Amino acid sequence: MAVLRQEANSRRLNRAVVRAQARLEAGDGDRWIPLTLATLLGTFLAWAGLERVEGLMTGDDLAGYSQALWLITEGYEPRASMFGTGVHLLELRWSFIMYPLAVAGLVFEPAKVLVVTQGVALGLAVLPIWGLARQVAKLRVGASSALSLAYCLHPATHRIGAIDFHPGALAIPVLIGAAYFGATKKWTLYWTCVVVALLCRADIGLAVGLWGVVLLGDGERRAGIWTLGVGLVWSLALLLVGQPIIAEPGLAVSWSAYNGQTLGDTVLGSLRDPMMSLGDLFTQDNITLVVSLLTPVIFLPVLSPRHLLPVAPLAGLLLVTSSDQTPFAEQSAVLLAFVVIACAYALNRLGTMGVDRVFLDVRILFALAVASGLSFVVSSPMSPYEQPWTWGDQDAVDVAIQEAIEELEPDTPVRASPSALVKLSDRPWLYPLATDIAPAAVNMGFPDFTRAVLTVDRDIPERTIEERQDFDARMARDLEFELEYDSLDNGVALYVR
Repeated sequence: MAVLRQEANSRRLNRAVVRAQARLEAGDGDRWIPLTLATLLGTFLAWAGLERVEGLMTGDDLAGYSQALWLITEGYEPRASMFGTGVHLLELRWSFIMYPLAVAGLVFEPAKVLVVTQGVALGLAVLPIWGLARQVAKLRVGASSALSLAYCLHPATHRIGAIDFHPGALAIPVLIGAAYFGATKKWTLYWTCVVVALLCRADIGLAVGLWGVVLLGDGERRAGIWTLGVGLVWSLALLLVGQPIIAEPGLAVSWSAYNGQTLGDTVLGSLRDPMMSLGDLFTQDNITLVVSLLTPVIFLPVLSPRHLLPVAPLAGLLLVTSSDQTPFAEQSAVLLAFVVIACAYALNRLGTMGVDRVFLDVRILFALAVASGLSFVVSSPMSPYEQPWTWGDQDAVDVAIQEAIEELEPDTPVRASPSALVKLSDRPWLYPLATDIAPAAVNMGFPDFTRAVLTVDRDIPERTIEERQDFDARMARDLEFELEYDSLDNGVALYVR
């Protein structure tokens, strides 16, 4: 009797599972799974970004774009001093998308507008990923969920979404959306996604243009030719022609002063010396970055090279231009979008077509889920090991920084340590203090227009009490700075003249 009851229970369980799967395949899964994942991921990333702002854990990048956004809201030309002397916001690869964001910046704090927008955008990317998996790759709910979850848990998604701000991150959902809407022949939505992607950064046009080759291979001759032309003309015209025009003659400091070479300079340099550029491409750091993008998705994109190759030239140029200070998002945001696109097509190729859906070996999905989960735990900046729930907590140093900032007038030109930059970004003149060497009054270069210097010891190499006292004396004697605020125990000091 016990055996019969066990068999009956097993049959009832199997029937319940089959009914649940049928309901999910019939439409229930399409309605709530992607929306739930998108909401959770977007909320998680936006929360993490806000926590880092509150915990003073942000750096130069968010401060620079926050200052540029503040300048736009105040009606000034967006030549943020954080980017260098006379550098216009559009010189940084023509991120027109910053101007619409300025509308929200009129009401809310610019830094918070940027991190929330970035987090929400990366969360919304789940929706076109689901559509690509279900309607184009014809995957079942289980495989589509595994792919969406792999994106949500990918360490690159978290590093791009939670650490500072980068306009290229806003292109991830629309690039995936363009792939989805192009494959389903929804051309109005396709071109909307293309336009938004181009407004995020001009160099993205290189990847968009080469996606036109994919469309040509799919038999979409008209859309393919137009995509190829629009993408390449947009990028090359702005980067090689427009960028030199917008720079202020005699004042402009190229993007290299802030974060590597300009892409236009790199294109020309690569043509002049291709072997040197090739050597810069295959450095250990660049190979490690590519592997880190492919490992959490068990290298599935390499099984669909046709959908991955359009981003290869842009990725190569971005890796060649990278330096030790280049943010991870600058190098990898666009590449992550194409990695996810190629994954969907790779899963389609690995499966067996049924009546209307592709059936995949459950072991492949299990391996994908395990790889993405372990990568999240081991490599993500939002791993439980990193304790992200403590990011918003302010310690004594953070309180001291806030107190020092309150001593400054709103329009005082100031040079400050990274911890304080975002909180000081609502002013016309703000400059980062170098963090690779301890500040010294004789070599830090505090010109006459610098009226205040805010140092935070946790951001700079350790120095002795004697070195700190010598710095104070030289600031007063040689540069006429007075020590306006001093929290010696917390390593925070404000000098004003």
